[in-house]
Amino acid sequence: MAIYIEYEGIKGNTTADGYKDHLTVSSLQFGVGRGISMEAGNLANREATRPTISEVTFTKLTDISSTSLFKEAVTGSAGKKVVIKFVQTGSDKLVEFLTYTLENVLVSGYSVSSDSESDPVESISLSFSKIMVNYSDYDKSNKSATPQRVGYDLATAKPL
Repeated sequence: MAIYIEYEGIKGNTTADGYKDHLTVSSLQFGVGRGISMEAGNLANREATRPTISEVTFTKLTDISSTSLFKEAVTGSAGKKVVIKFVQTGSDKLVEFLTYTLENVLVSGYSVSSDSESDPVESISLSFSKIMVNYSDYDKSNKSATPQRVGYDLATAKPL
């Protein structure tokens, strides 16, 4: 499996067929949480708060995109579109099975770490106002099932 990011206006080093110039990601973290009240003996009437949606944070090795990402962290003001693509090897090509599309993205965090025996690793955090998640399941013969799609607009606090 591989994770690639298509970041509007930023060129990466990926050379994989169909993903040229994407960012190659080492790891990614994202989460959603919401408070749910649970009164003992009365769980049928649980109440939930609005979701708290984390930033998307990913790590990658330093590459051609590093200076552009740093620039976005210190001076970026116009939100961009970012598509995160999880891919696996199919019968004869890479196949996307999960994508996260983020809109109005700003870089909210940038850090780099390294030691004398390894390449520098960057950690980038992305703030966004809309998210769309697409998942496609594949059977044993690599045939795609009906894609599942769900999204959320943080500005309106409504599902898409």
